[in-house]
Amino acid sequence: MTQKKLLDYGESKDSIHQNIKKIDIISTDYPYLLRHIRDPPKILYALGNIKLLNEPSIAIVGTRKPSQKGKEYAKIIAEFYSKKGFVIVSGLAQGIDTLAIKTTLNNGGKVICVIPSLRNITPKKNVELANDILKDNGLLISESLDERIKKYQFVKRNRIISGLSFCVVVVESNIRGGTMHTVEYAKKQRRLIIVADLDAIGNESLKKEGFPVFRIH
Repeated sequence: MTQKKLLDYGESKDSIHQNIKKIDIISTDYPYLLRHIRDPPKILYALGNIKLLNEPSIAIVGTRKPSQKGKEYAKIIAEFYSKKGFVIVSGLAQGIDTLAIKTTLNNGGKVICVIPSLRNITPKKNVELANDILKDNGLLISESLDERIKKYQFVKRNRIISGLSFCVVVVESNIRGGTMHTVEYAKKQRRLIIVADLDAIGNESLKKEGFPVFRIH
């Protein structure tokens, strides 16, 4: 599926961009939880079902290169929370993000995907997955419409992933990287943090800090 066909099933790029909604921080559509973080985006750009922005949501995050056990946990966690009616919030990265999104959609759940820019869906391998999110009445959001994405934008969007959610579930993580950036934002935002019972370095560190553990029995 090409970038041109993204989300509109055949319309032009101009038509796609016309469907993007601009949500100001004072709008009633702006997510309540996100509005009250330390550095909320002044504007959100949204494509899809904006009603999801104020529904109970849980973020599922983790490494781009999960272990086999990490993959199992990602699927079980996404199924568990989506079947309980929570909107699943994630990025669009390979690995845990992708597994969480696909599992949620396969179980009839709803997804909010936070990306650096709606005008440049990355990674390209997941353009079709972004399309699937919208087909299933989900939502893509960003705080930028820049065509060129800078590295810092990936870090900044992580505060939105945690900010939208009352809880962040860490499936599998190294001690550094995007997942731990999200965890640090979640701590500052006083979000509940749950960590999967895996022996990855990041997971072990969070368990030592005393965060609740998600175990498969």
